Amino acid sequence: MHKKFRLTPAHYKIMLVLKELNAINRYATPKGVNNILKGEDDIETIQYKNFASYMTLISFPSRKFSSYINNLVRRGYLSYIHDKKTDCLFLYLTSKGEIALDEYLIKHKDELTKKKNRTRKAEIVML
Repeated sequence: MHKKFRLTPAHYKIMLVLKELNAINRYATPKGVNNILKGEDDIETIQYKNFASYMTLISFPSRKFSSYINNLVRRGYLSYIHDKKTDCLFLYLTSKGEIALDEYLIKHKDELTKKKNRTRKAEIVML
């Protein structure tokens, strides 16, 4: 017997990134979405630092992230769009995904947009 699929806060965070990107006519690969959620400070993602979803999912394993993307695509919340120039597939939020996200945001907006702090252990210290 299969478990019923249930959207988790991580699924909604992925959809939120894509909603914010799609609103400004931008599309991302799964790696690009992951970089925004982790708050990577590279030249490509730093421009999205003002997104509510930026740096809200900093410790999520890549393999698990990939399975979340695949589940969202398989169930119709996300879809791929092909860019002929780069010959790459980019994600976008479907209308089904947007409806689900908007319903969730009514009750849980603060939970989805809470920034995480990166705590890094010092590698070199003076004793």
